[in-house]
Amino acid sequence: MPVFHRRHRLAAAAAAAAIALTAVSACGSDSGGGGKSGSGKADITLGVIPIIDIAPIKLGVKKGFFAEQNLNVKLQESQGGAAIVPAVVSGDYQFGYSNIVSLLVAKSKGVPVKMVSVGARASDDELDDGSGQLMTSSSSINTVADLAGKKIAVNTLKGINEVAVRTSLEKSGVPGDDVSLVEVPIPNMPAALKSGDVDAAMMGEPFVTVAEKQGAHPVPVSYAAMGKQMPFAGWFVAERYAADNPEVVKRFTTALEKSLRYAEEHPDEARATLDSYLKLDEGVSAAVTLPGWDPTTSRDEIENLAKLTVDAGLIDDLKPLDALLDQ
Repeated sequence: MPVFHRRHRLAAAAAAAAIALTAVSACGSDSGGGGKSGSGKADITLGVIPIIDIAPIKLGVKKGFFAEQNLNVKLQESQGGAAIVPAVVSGDYQFGYSNIVSLLVAKSKGVPVKMVSVGARASDDELDDGSGQLMTSSSSINTVADLAGKKIAVNTLKGINEVAVRTSLEKSGVPGDDVSLVEVPIPNMPAALKSGDVDAAMMGEPFVTVAEKQGAHPVPVSYAAMGKQMPFAGWFVAERYAADNPEVVKRFTTALEKSLRYAEEHPDEARATLDSYLKLDEGVSAAVTLPGWDPTTSRDEIENLAKLTVDAGLIDDLKPLDALLDQ
């Protein structure tokens, strides 16, 4: 069952690059060939992006947590959710990873997916959130008000990074149309700052650390600024697959929860895992801010982010939230 009960402990500091999902049209999905509805061995493919967030999955597979649940896991890396969402809906992948804003937007368009677990959390420091932090190389930009008239890079428009920027602008009394949002791939953001192509950039680790090494500094616009310890990403499944394979979903969430908790409790092992799939310069994995990986939450906690998504104009109301969590 999804882990959406009230969490009892705070998560650690967060870090994760934001994932933007392109909504696909609503359609029925094939349950796919992966997985079995009973307790027999199931082959499952997970749609992931090679970012810090997925370290617990890599670690959990290595530790045998998924094998304990009789699951044979294949990780299929993608450059973005535009490929992951339709692959999950069609049944090519059994589970996928996304930021919650993009899932809400997709659900508002009728995409038949449901969230089964939180994947990562914001930190409790609006100036040190490696999951989503606005960085700048300009000495004249230190507050949110200083962003008026500036050009800000986000990985995609109409996604969680736009919500984060607009939320902080609103809180500081800066009209949203006083800034220019432009799309820049997150790996290119440190260079865009250094060259002056943009005034600030909303990025995640390890690029926050890379930008800092190049002289950039944080501005108080971040996921933490939207809500301390806020869940911002999660694992999802196609509705039909969940209906046809409830036992596989239950076994997956059991192994996932164990993996997330293990990674949070063993940060050194999580850091070592980063170097196994990310091309990081020496010493970067030791310097980055790791995500909070506590998977338990409540609807009310996720509702905070959904309300901000409504305020930013990305969805009309909270109905997509209820449909996404549908328990």
